[in-house]
Parts: sequence; C-alpha cells; structure tokens
Amino acid sequence: MTTVKYCYREPDFPKDSFLALVFISGGDNLKFLYPMMPLYPSLSVLRIEIENFKKKLDKKKEITVYGVIAIKIKFARNYPLRKEHWANPQGELFEKDYRMTKFRNMMADLPQLYSVLVLPNDYDTKIKKWSYINWIPLLMTTDDKKIDELIKMSDQPVDKSAKSMGIYTIEFAKGFDLKTGKIVEPNDSKPLKESDC
Repeated sequence: MTTVKYCYREPDFPKDSFLALVFISGGDNLKFLYPMMPLYPSLSVLRIEIENFKKKLDKKKEITVYGVIAIKIKFARNYPLRKEHWANPQGELFEKDYRMTKFRNMMADLPQLYSVLVLPNDYDTKIKKWSYINWIPLLMTTDDKKIDELIKMSDQPVDKSAKSMGIYTIEFAKGFDLKTGKIVEPNDSKPLKESDC
C-alpha cells in the first residue's frame, strides 16, 4: 500500500490571468450566468475557448451563449493547504449552485472588492506543469478561518501535492465581444450631476 504525500510541491501561479463568465439562454426564457472553470493566459485564448464552448452549446439547438464578461485577475498571495483540508465531514459539502451564486453576487456588487480563489487542480509530472481552475470569489475582507471552512466543505479537485492555492485580486470585469475579440468599455456618456450644497 502506497502512502499519499500531501502538500510538498509549490505551484507556480501565473501573475496575471483572465476568467470568463458567459450568459447562457435556453428554452422557456431560461437565462443564467455561468462561470467557466479555466484560467486563460490571454484574451485571444479566452475568445477561442468560449467560441468552442458556444459551438458545442449551439448543437443543442435551444441553448446558446449570448454574452461574455472577461475578468482580469492578478496574483496577490499564496494560501497554505494542509492535509486535513482533504478530510471532508460527510454531508457538509456545498450545494450544487454555490459557486454560480457567489459569482452572481460578485457581479451584482463591485467586483474589485472581491478576491478569486484559484486552485491547483493537477500537476503533470511528465511535463512538470500545473493546471489551474478558478474556484470562487470572496470579499477581500474574508478572514482565513472562513477560507479554511470553505476548503473543507468543497469537493473541488485539488492536486494533493500542492502546498498552496492562489488568491487573486480583480483588476476589471468588463463585457467581451466574441466577434471582435475586444473588451467592451462601459458607456460613460451620462454627465455626472454635481451635488447642490
């Protein structure tokens, strides 16, 4: 019987990355915001991946992507992982829609007030390369005790050899035009009203 070694390999988290949230519509006027799992190294890679995702959905006829939000994130710090993070108490896992709810709440608020937890989900020993997924956004004021609780309640796959996960700040969250591959700047054409003191 082989003994599993935990938390001995430090991931080399990318300094900057992009995330994508896609607006999906389906039959019966169903519309929802779906946070994609991967980290994208550039907007051009994000565009290719979302176009491929859209093509797969379009084959299902009634489901399609009708909008995209690109989120630029920047590495802030490591958060240490421990062996006990893999010992989940039975029956205390997240609900299925927990992650989607967290992203929806973030977008209803000011995204720059949030951090995104990024997980090292796999280490390929042959090519010595990590793969990462974005997990959930949390308010920047969330303390380490709460983060620990969330880790223990998650069944998200994480490479057991990882010494840490990454915490990223959000630089921006803006619309993304799949046709042009460009960020859609918000319309600031409305004049600001001066306060009358």
